[in-house]
Amino acid sequence: MAHPLITEAEEKYGRLLPENCRHIFTGTEMPSHDHLHHERVWKNAARIIELLIGAGLVTDAGIAKKAMIAAYFHDTGLTVNRGPDHGLESRRICSQFLETTDLPEDDRREILEAIEMHDDKDYTGNSDPASLAAILSVADDMDAFGVTGIGRYEEIYAMRGIPSAEMPALIASNVMSRFRHLELTYREFPELISEMRTEAETVIIHFTNKP
Repeated sequence: MAHPLITEAEEKYGRLLPENCRHIFTGTEMPSHDHLHHERVWKNAARIIELLIGAGLVTDAGIAKKAMIAAYFHDTGLTVNRGPDHGLESRRICSQFLETTDLPEDDRREILEAIEMHDDKDYTGNSDPASLAAILSVADDMDAFGVTGIGRYEEIYAMRGIPSAEMPALIASNVMSRFRHLELTYREFPELISEMRTEAETVIIHFTNKP
């Protein structure tokens, strides 16, 4: 059974956010990053939050609601800008939604900053495991691993015009960067790390073993 903070977030936004995200992606052919990707990222974020709560690391009672909003908006900017800097457009789109909510200004700012920086894979931002920025970034990274991740990389790299010959090395480097950040940020959760290591290796093996 989900923790009450997760349940509360889903009761408040469980219909509104998925429908809104689906509407934003209407007419955009991007299966790897559409509304279903955003749903998976929210589920990953909820899993991380459950682990953090269990470890006594959560002090922000609003973290689940903020994470749910951030998860469902983080890649919406891809409908406008398909480059790695799409977080800025995602921030703009989410800002319009936040105007309709009663969230305090500080919470809005935190959500928007996490969205804008979620695809910074240099990981120069906040790695506090209980921060919204870390939760969103890692939840998104988790969806880049495993079989789902293979499809994501193939689609988005081709969409960005990256030559197929260059993809294996670039993808392997990107996957390892994502995994190292997860491993460093959530070292308190060895089972999660072990599971994600296997999933990350699945992607690397797929691309580096191609003829």
